Amino acid sequence: MRVGMIGAGLQCGRRIPALGPDDVLVAIAAPDLDRARAHAQRVGAEVFTHWEELLAHTELDAVIVATPPDTHLAATVAAVTAGKHVLCEKPLARTSDEAARMEAAARTCGRVLHCGFNHRFHPAVRALARSVSDGEHGRPLSALGVYGYGFRPGYGDEWRADPAVVSGGQLMEQGIHLVDLVDALLWPVHDVIAHTQHSFGLPPGIEDDAHVMLRSAAGQVAMLRSSLSQWHNRFLFEVTFEHATVRIDGLTGSYGEQTLTVEKRGDGPFGAQITRFRGPDRSWAAEWARFRELVAQHPVPDPDPSGRRALSVVEAAYRSVETGRWTPVSKENR
Repeated sequence: MRVGMIGAGLQCGRRIPALGPDDVLVAIAAPDLDRARAHAQRVGAEVFTHWEELLAHTELDAVIVATPPDTHLAATVAAVTAGKHVLCEKPLARTSDEAARMEAAARTCGRVLHCGFNHRFHPAVRALARSVSDGEHGRPLSALGVYGYGFRPGYGDEWRADPAVVSGGQLMEQGIHLVDLVDALLWPVHDVIAHTQHSFGLPPGIEDDAHVMLRSAAGQVAMLRSSLSQWHNRFLFEVTFEHATVRIDGLTGSYGEQTLTVEKRGDGPFGAQITRFRGPDRSWAAEWARFRELVAQHPVPDPDPSGRRALSVVEAAYRSVETGRWTPVSKENR
């Protein structure tokens, strides 16, 4: 495919190497031309200052939206209207209502819209997903997730701490990955209760620590923590099934080697099967390969609702912080 990139930040640097060997990055659009040129010159791509100029490039097949959330709605709607398939970074939008508008535009135009939840494509997560789908360990009963890193100097000056750009703090920034893993892989989230903390002087509505419980209609519960006070980068996702506990630790890189630990119910307290996934982060390339598969389908599949659903769960969590009560996820997003 001929691909256009909107944005020249961290995700741009991750997405470019993940393109397939037959794909061509044609152009990058970003207001910071120096950063855009630094990426573009390595692959011979053109550079534009605004995504509207990039979308006027008539030979693009697909667009990656790798910008802060306040631009996702406008850029995505314009891209699908111009006939491009879109992979948009998480969170899909600032609100579930914006995400619904993006889905509607993609559906009307017959174009793929995929939310960039790359964590689904880590090898340990894919192995866990297979265990759920084939019932290898029985029904999932509960889950535990931890995701975080340390608060850094200058964080309050970044776009991640600007309420005009984002609609939430650490739960929306990192924790939404854990929300998606529960809602997409384990069970649809029915209602939520949450507590947030504000320890580092970030603006109102931009929490630095969130503790959340996600409950299914059948009563299964996942307990999640998304934190800027983790200090050492950490990722943990553990699922207890009827016949085993399965735990994922690490994401490669600064989060440490990724391992998958299976502790079967009948193996005693010291029995564990551990699989280690060494090497670089494989999730970005695997997600792009899945995006290509979606584009190749005829007819084009409806937009995956996961980005909108995850936003709706986070929105319910924030509402529960205000009331102190279990809060249902909006019915239209269940």
